[in-house]
Amino acid sequence: MDRPEFSVVMPVFNEGELIVRTVEQLIDALKNESRYEVVLVDDGSKDDTWTHIASLGQRYSQVKGVKFTRNFGHQAALRAGIAHASGNAVISMDSDGEHPPTLVPKMLMKWRSGAKIVQTVRAESKKLSLAKRTSSRSFYRLFSWLAETNIQPGMADFRLLDREVVNVLLTHPNASGFLRGFIPWTGFQTEYIEFEQGHRAAGVSKFTTKKMIGLARHGIIGFSVKPLRLSMVLGMLTCFFALAQLVYSVVMRLFFPETVVPGWATVTGLMALLGGVQLLVIGILGEYIAVLFEIVRNQPTFIVDEKVGFENSPGQ
Repeated sequence: MDRPEFSVVMPVFNEGELIVRTVEQLIDALKNESRYEVVLVDDGSKDDTWTHIASLGQRYSQVKGVKFTRNFGHQAALRAGIAHASGNAVISMDSDGEHPPTLVPKMLMKWRSGAKIVQTVRAESKKLSLAKRTSSRSFYRLFSWLAETNIQPGMADFRLLDREVVNVLLTHPNASGFLRGFIPWTGFQTEYIEFEQGHRAAGVSKFTTKKMIGLARHGIIGFSVKPLRLSMVLGMLTCFFALAQLVYSVVMRLFFPETVVPGWATVTGLMALLGGVQLLVIGILGEYIAVLFEIVRNQPTFIVDEKVGFENSPGQ
């Protein structure tokens, strides 16, 4: 079988019938294309998602499915889809309808014009709460500063990667923890497309606040040593402040003893400050040790339970 010109990868988690609608919309958007495949990754769904994926595989020859043994997370599902994709370009997108399939032909046009990466950027929606918009912008600015990698606010996992970029990604297994950081870091030629986020036709987002915090943690700790350096600077500043306070106390005791009021407030405050800084620094070190432990134990990013539509598929 000839290699498809491009592949479309979708992580799926508890989307049920919604995945059918999204795939049909995608196939309709690609009606002028013939050599492509759609790889759907079931990230341990508890509903009938896999049944719908298998049915789509029977209806459409382009559709293939990968099923995990359990829920390994969105980034792991993205990596699995990319690893199983065989196209000369790989497009990743969500399966809930928030990433419009109608944008895919435009992405392909930019790729065929020479772009190695085509990255979509979500236009800021007024429908999102002020807290959501502010936290999103703040995180991307903080990450860009910490990791020294430019990540624009609104960058999503809706992107196209040339095969050359995919090969680099697959040779760095630890990069899958935060693709939004690793891909800009590679430095390949990138074109940007702004889009209006679509709306879910059913259900609610499975990307909870807890998962968002976990993704942010993995992204910052996995891509930057600046928190360690900042903790050292914080420790030095605290030591300087404590030393200055000690000098001040000695001078006041020696030269202005009548102004010194015996008490424990100053000592207690300094002890609390020093203790807090020490705990903060230890916590930052602990996060880095935890990430190193995850790398050293070398567990697989995902485990595949079942596949449909593949003849000679790569393993996990």
